[in-house]
Amino acid sequence: MKKQFAIMGLGGFGEAVGVELVRLGHEVLGVDSDETKANQLADKLTQVVIADATDEASLKELKLERFDAVLVAIGENIEASILCTMHLESLKAREVWVKAITPTHHKIVEKLGAERIFHPEYEMGLRVAQTMAHPNMLDYLALGDNYFVIEVRPGEVLDDRPFSDLKIDPDKIRLLAIKHGNSVTFEPAPDYRLRRNDHLVLLGDEKALREFTSGL
Repeated sequence: MKKQFAIMGLGGFGEAVGVELVRLGHEVLGVDSDETKANQLADKLTQVVIADATDEASLKELKLERFDAVLVAIGENIEASILCTMHLESLKAREVWVKAITPTHHKIVEKLGAERIFHPEYEMGLRVAQTMAHPNMLDYLALGDNYFVIEVRPGEVLDDRPFSDLKIDPDKIRLLAIKHGNSVTFEPAPDYRLRRNDHLVLLGDEKALREFTSGL
């Protein structure tokens, strides 16, 4: 179902979110006080408006309460981000999502009522560290309580070998799927033969996953 989103701030993060939402089939209103940035994205987003996101009167004219969610993606200006969040809450925006820069910034916008708060640089830093420590890990999702879903690429030594050769301990790790290109195989049979560029999607605790992937 097509949704409507608004993004306050069209820096690198705001642009990436907006362009991807449009690619996914949604409508996106981009708002930025920088005319150059706004013009650069005029053909990529559904609508772009040049406006000061810290000015409540300007935000009121945009009727932001009609959007499914509003993302405050203002860059390093914490004060501007806080002011924008405060005005969005005052204007009864349905959901306010905020890019936070510091823990204090996070606490303030949380108290103002933001539904979702992100730390993209911190989160990307964790992701890069995980990938550096485990080069064959392509992606991961933390589930809490030290459990993760990870996507890994097994070594070429397993090419054309039966899936059973992986010797996964079902009491510690669960194989959710095997991905190959755009195809996904759930619960593969023991005689499923692994192919070059297959990716394994695994669920387990960090220690078990680390021990398993170190042998791939």
